[in-house]
Amino acid sequence: MQFNGESLVTSFFTIAIVVTNTLVLLVIAWTEALRNINKVFLTSLTLADLCVGIFITPFAVYSTFSNSWIYDDQKFCHFVAYLLAIFFIAGVYSLSWISVDHYLAIRKPQHHKTAMTPTRSLCWIAFAWLAAVSFCSPPLFTERASYYPELFMCSIDAGPQKPYFITAGILVMFPAVLALMFTNAYLFTKSFSKKRLMYETILIDTATRPRNYFMNFLISIIFVIVWLPWFVLQGYGAFVEDLRYYPHKVHFYLLWLAIGNSSYKFILYVSMSADFRRGLRQLCSRRDCRCPDCTMPENISINFVTVHSGK
Repeated sequence: MQFNGESLVTSFFTIAIVVTNTLVLLVIAWTEALRNINKVFLTSLTLADLCVGIFITPFAVYSTFSNSWIYDDQKFCHFVAYLLAIFFIAGVYSLSWISVDHYLAIRKPQHHKTAMTPTRSLCWIAFAWLAAVSFCSPPLFTERASYYPELFMCSIDAGPQKPYFITAGILVMFPAVLALMFTNAYLFTKSFSKKRLMYETILIDTATRPRNYFMNFLISIIFVIVWLPWFVLQGYGAFVEDLRYYPHKVHFYLLWLAIGNSSYKFILYVSMSADFRRGLRQLCSRRDCRCPDCTMPENISINFVTVHSGK
């Protein structure tokens, strides 16, 4: 066992991902602070991030200390690699649905309540996770994944299935990416400026809705910025030049910069959302850090599927 810089990076991000997303889930479930964000979609996004810190990165931490994969089992390595792909796709879809929810709430508030009921929201999120699992299901039976010592993780090896990955990836990701582009473009229109003024001066109870909308836009931009270098590197290696001779630290730090995105959102929530800060204060307002109104288990499940929107 040896400690190095990679051990520090993987341990830091694993702890950060688990702690920050656990706090977000507790704020969602145990407080009523997040009134102007669809809790169903936010919960889905947070769970996708939390699963990365529970089911993916801990194995990398072990690998940095032992310099080997935790199990000498190709199937397990294969399964972990595809789990990461599932969480990635589910996270993108969750981001897009949060933007769609804000878009409808601000541009068409009269239709928002009927279009984004808790039941419909759950159905849309179930579809998103189903799309993520479906994308990964056919290759799951081909065992095309390998342990990469440069990454200290298992990574998908497309091999002869490269055409499938490209085609299926475009088909699966295109709706989510298109929705993000369309809904976020609305933030820069005159119509949005007028609506924002209306929320700030008239609809005081939902005045944070436009700011939450912009916050989700920034989260989407950061998501693209941190993942793009890794995908560019992989595309270059797949179509131009073998990357095995590149310094392993380039592979490692680009990937972990992207994986760290699962914890970056917490920083934006704290810095930009007064509602979220209020939720954190409510969460730990008592010495035992428990919500006074959370003694009944059913309250937690109800809060997870309660959608608060502006009228």
